[in-house]
Amino acid sequence: MSRQHRRQRVDLGGFEAIKIGGPGAFADLYYSLMEIRWPAFFAVVSAAFVLINLGFGLLYAALPGAIGNMVAGSVADGFFFSVETLGTVGYGNMAPATRLGHAIAAVEILLGLFFSATMTGLIFARFARPRAAIVFSRVAVVSRVGDRMMLMVRLASLRAQPLADVSAQMSWLERVTLPDGQIFRRLADLPLVRSQNPAFALTWTLVHVIEPGSAMMAALERPERFRLTVTVSGLDTLLASPTLGQHSYGRADIRLDHEFEDIILDEDGLVHLDLSKLHDVRARGAVSETG
Repeated sequence: MSRQHRRQRVDLGGFEAIKIGGPGAFADLYYSLMEIRWPAFFAVVSAAFVLINLGFGLLYAALPGAIGNMVAGSVADGFFFSVETLGTVGYGNMAPATRLGHAIAAVEILLGLFFSATMTGLIFARFARPRAAIVFSRVAVVSRVGDRMMLMVRLASLRAQPLADVSAQMSWLERVTLPDGQIFRRLADLPLVRSQNPAFALTWTLVHVIEPGSAMMAALERPERFRLTVTVSGLDTLLASPTLGQHSYGRADIRLDHEFEDIILDEDGLVHLDLSKLHDVRARGAVSETG
């Protein structure tokens, strides 16, 4: 029988891939528990809680007389006594009555300390981990500005406080054919007109100047798979924590000979940023189009 390899879905900022044969979920349990969504996390914790108490409940039920005031052989009584012991509650109706009962309860209390501390740490870590502070336009545009062609992606900050020391990188998945006919793919950098932003508070348009004979532009015009990736990192000035963002664009997400709609307005002496128009583009000289 062939061995079943684990299939792991990887999100590359709007582009998904599958890893086959990676380590199992238990190889890095902490990461696996941080990665899953809240409903799945609650389900895993609840299942672990029930299984631990059910195991000890069966053990108590198998030892008649070990727990005072417990109906002999009752798994239900053993389960609920285990819940009270694991949570160090102890309502007083049932209590260990033998040395063996005390020993098992002591082991369970020790396990409960580890379980409570682990769950507290995991819940805090899930709440405290950085959230997305940057939103990317769903489309990129290629437009002529003056006598130069430019590839542009628009970003906006979701934070009320500016992000500090923000850096951006743009790259595309280049397919290279070696002289011997072998083919490999690599992420090739696309230089930006400005890749650093000391204080990112509203919106930022990343611009790459497309030089004549650009390999990226040639690949964009061919029917082969095309992938553009944008990565942005900075420092959240309120939380004093790093923030990261990444998004990928396929050929269908890049609008040729288009430009972004204006989203910044100056009214009553105040600057207004309309995030609802972040993805809106228009053909040059045409009406707007929702991206």
